[in-house]
Amino acid sequence: MKYFRVFGVIAAVCVALLTGLWWACSPHQPSDAELERQFVKHRSDLDHLTQMMDEDWQMSRIAPDFTWRQDTVVWPRIESEWGISRERWDDYRNIFRKVGAKDGTTRRQKSSDVIIDIWSWGIVPAGVGVGYLHCGQSRNGYSHTEEPCIENRDSGNGMHGQSKSYGYRYRKIAPDWYIYEEFN
Repeated sequence: MKYFRVFGVIAAVCVALLTGLWWACSPHQPSDAELERQFVKHRSDLDHLTQMMDEDWQMSRIAPDFTWRQDTVVWPRIESEWGISRERWDDYRNIFRKVGAKDGTTRRQKSSDVIIDIWSWGIVPAGVGVGYLHCGQSRNGYSHTEEPCIENRDSGNGMHGQSKSYGYRYRKIAPDWYIYEEFN
């Protein structure tokens, strides 16, 4: 009986230490205030990124280490099928480093909206991502697909479609710009 109590105390201490270590070592989500300060500091670079994505309308994702086109997400691909040149990709990566966009940019299928992916944690079935969302002009068959751009409000939150776990939160920080969080 005494051994069970000692074992229970040791197990509880180990769980507490592991939980504390996990929390201390995990990346911490930036606050809206921090994101807004960074937005003001890097506004011209962020505007430039959205202009580049508008020029590269055929791209759905440009990350530091891979690219996806609107017609394929296969990676790796041969360089001639990346969708942008190596020099253009280097231009994106330089701006990503400057503005802290660790995960690059995302444009959903046929969307005029661009997400600049600043921070993420987790994996596909359970995670969170935070970035800046720019609501672009609808044209050439591309239109708004992101809820903040469709709803056109100062802030909001909800679930994507009929999902019970895939949600979002947003807050407007400038005309056509939002802090945008998605979680699952």
